[in-house]
Amino acid sequence: MKSLLSLFIVLIICYPLSADITGDITVKVIRVSFQNDDIEGTTGNGDFLYLTELDMCTEYTIDPLPHDKSYFESQLMAVNNYFRAVSYGKFGIDLENSMIFPANEETSYHLENTMDYYHPYAEDDLHEQRLTELFKEAVELAYTEDGIGIADDDLIVIVHAGIGQDFSLPFLDPTPEDIPSTYVDAEMLQTYNNGPITIGNSTVEHGIILPETQNHLLYDIAESMFSTSSTPCEYQFGLTGTFALMIGFAVGLPPLWDTESGQSGIGIFGLMDQGSNNGRGLIPSPPDAWTRTYAGWEEPTVVKPGINVQLANRSEDNLIKLDINSDEYFLIENRTNWFRDSVSIDSSRYLMYEQSGNEQRYPPFVEVLFDSVEIEKDDNGVVISIPNYDLGLPASGLLIWHIDEDRINNGITNYTINGNREKRGVDLEEADGAQDIGYPNIFLFADPTGGYFGDMWFQGNPEYEALYPDQEGQPLEFGPFTHPNTKSNDGATTYLSINNIGLPIQCHFL
Repeated sequence: MKSLLSLFIVLIICYPLSADITGDITVKVIRVSFQNDDIEGTTGNGDFLYLTELDMCTEYTIDPLPHDKSYFESQLMAVNNYFRAVSYGKFGIDLENSMIFPANEETSYHLENTMDYYHPYAEDDLHEQRLTELFKEAVELAYTEDGIGIADDDLIVIVHAGIGQDFSLPFLDPTPEDIPSTYVDAEMLQTYNNGPITIGNSTVEHGIILPETQNHLLYDIAESMFSTSSTPCEYQFGLTGTFALMIGFAVGLPPLWDTESGQSGIGIFGLMDQGSNNGRGLIPSPPDAWTRTYAGWEEPTVVKPGINVQLANRSEDNLIKLDINSDEYFLIENRTNWFRDSVSIDSSRYLMYEQSGNEQRYPPFVEVLFDSVEIEKDDNGVVISIPNYDLGLPASGLLIWHIDEDRINNGITNYTINGNREKRGVDLEEADGAQDIGYPNIFLFADPTGGYFGDMWFQGNPEYEALYPDQEGQPLEFGPFTHPNTKSNDGATTYLSINNIGLPIQCHFL
């Protein structure tokens, strides 16, 4: 699919902030388990899953057992393939020199405490301290028992037994003492360890804490957790998205949600927010257009006045930059969630539902993904590659980003680029006119506050047509008098206009 835009009145070129997040990183994975327990507030018994407790989803199971060393090698391969795809080969993991400890398949280092110690219920003031303790204890235990070698620039990943406390479930969470996935940064180590961790002649200045899996349906607790659901396999999540998000943190990709309140900033449209869990965590969204540019993975094309620009599907350097003033500009990209011509995973599911007759069966997302999309699974049953990481998006069309470099400069060092939802540094112009990403949900049967299909720009968008009913069936416009509009953040009219945004199925925008 290609896009053709009519763009008018372009101002001065301004160059974005940039970082050099390129090359390969070496990862050292340390597997740790806890003292065995039967505590109700945590998932599992403190050890890794090697034998099946429950097999509710059979051949459609995400991240199946055993969760041994080979399984985590597969997880490294999956997240490496993701980053190499979305960075166009500029960034990834050095798989040859990365290592997983301990060396044996079904072993781990045993911590002295039960899992709940590291994330005690209703004791929020202790959480960062205890998570830092977990990280330090794991690193020191691996060094004491096996003398593992750590270079100063290695990324340390602590993988613990059990589930991550990372998702909002559609019911009261029965295991609130599961451990949240965490980027342990230099500030946490300074606060709770008086600085970096010393291991031999090396220092560990930061790292990641991850669970062995995000799939509740591998544990016997799933029988009670999902007892009222007719489609429990819809609640499976893969580890790839969480892993990619944490690596993003570790290598310097700024978070684009409000890290204090947890409110979304760009929703499902980028890795460094809710997009990490697109496609049930198996298809994390590529980073947004600004982040990819910031990382040094792409260079946008600055448009000139009065020209038509042909914009291909997301691929290297297929970004348009439209300046607003010396600090602000729009970044425009074309994202497609089709796995074959004009067919997305969700549209395929709906067609299968329509064809199911009296059965009225709506197939799970993972069933269509595994059966119809050319994914790559390895011998461990882990999905290690996706042909297009936009497949988890809710629609196909343009994403129009309003970038404010002054706000980014003020927030980049303390994770607050999008800390104020009224003054975001990276803001998605939502085609439905609501600008409701990150705001409280006011709808009874839908929740657009993390982003949905109506936020993308494509002819036939029913949410845009609800806003402008006299333009039903017509190309879309984003201009000085539309809602949203092309004004600068101080309210000045720019007279910039992006006209004739057409049908995705026609493979172009006019």
